[in-house]
Amino acid sequence: MVKNNSLSTFASNNLDSEYSLLPSKYIGPKFDAHTHVWSSRALEKNIQYAQDFNIQRMLAIVNTNLIKKISPDLHDMITFARFFPSLQFLQGKPSKAAKSIDKYYSQGFSVIKLWFAPRFSVYTKKFSREKEGASKLSNPMYEPMFSRIEDLDLVFLVHNSDPDIWYQNVYVPESKYGSKESHLHEFEEFLKKYPKMKVLGAHFGAQPENLVNLGRWFDTYPNFYVDASSARWMARELSRNPANSNTFLKKYHNRILWGSDLSFGWQRKKKKPLYYYTRYLTYQALFETNVVNLPLPFTDPDSRMGTVINGLDLPLEVLEDIYWKNASKLFSCRI
Repeated sequence: MVKNNSLSTFASNNLDSEYSLLPSKYIGPKFDAHTHVWSSRALEKNIQYAQDFNIQRMLAIVNTNLIKKISPDLHDMITFARFFPSLQFLQGKPSKAAKSIDKYYSQGFSVIKLWFAPRFSVYTKKFSREKEGASKLSNPMYEPMFSRIEDLDLVFLVHNSDPDIWYQNVYVPESKYGSKESHLHEFEEFLKKYPKMKVLGAHFGAQPENLVNLGRWFDTYPNFYVDASSARWMARELSRNPANSNTFLKKYHNRILWGSDLSFGWQRKKKKPLYYYTRYLTYQALFETNVVNLPLPFTDPDSRMGTVINGLDLPLEVLEDIYWKNASKLFSCRI
């Protein structure tokens, strides 16, 4: 095992001593399959932090066509995902939405990202032309758009739900936001409807708390993958029963992609490199070591008792798939 000098130096100067001694089992290339790029300048300025974690490719989610603004020197390491505008998704005509997919494809995007979190159901009541069922992915009104995604062999990245604890503290009352069970059920109905579409569920398909159900989805829908983005969510839930999590990741290692969910350009008030390095170190501790009750190196506002990391100590071949191979294969359509 080796140490990354930049990360270990940072940890020695800023974090608990355990982080300065944190070993790195996997030293190969990493593909960050979930990042947000709001500014080409911020990306070019801060990309070094990602490279310090040996990130050699990344999926960049953008809400405008930033492809031409980003330095050509970085294009070889970026796969571009287009965030589909929520209001356009709700208010636009089905045929117009389908044409937008063709436009994004012609611009070089190989992934379409849709934010369909519980708060989306509130937006549908305010903005959708079709109030009834507009918050359901399987609604026939979205068929033209989804058919184009499927026909063009694009990857569809979906944020469909949020942590269980949010349904207790944030998404209340249930009559306004719906239940997590209903949201997962609706997403599964979508998977049934589009068996040929390559679907990537953000944040472990919103189910790091329920690996039994997620495993059932993997067994049932061979076109379905997840990314492990959101460091605090993954650390908090996968650390609860590390033996069980270890078994799950080893069984489904070819369906899981690593992603950080970090932003380039939006986090103006956040201290750098603290913002980037603490998240990278969290994943390193969680996936590559056998640490026990290691405090999360940044604040988790969802955990009153404080989040700790219990390392999964995954085998090297599993780490290689999750960190690199799976994303390289899934996004091969436009790499």
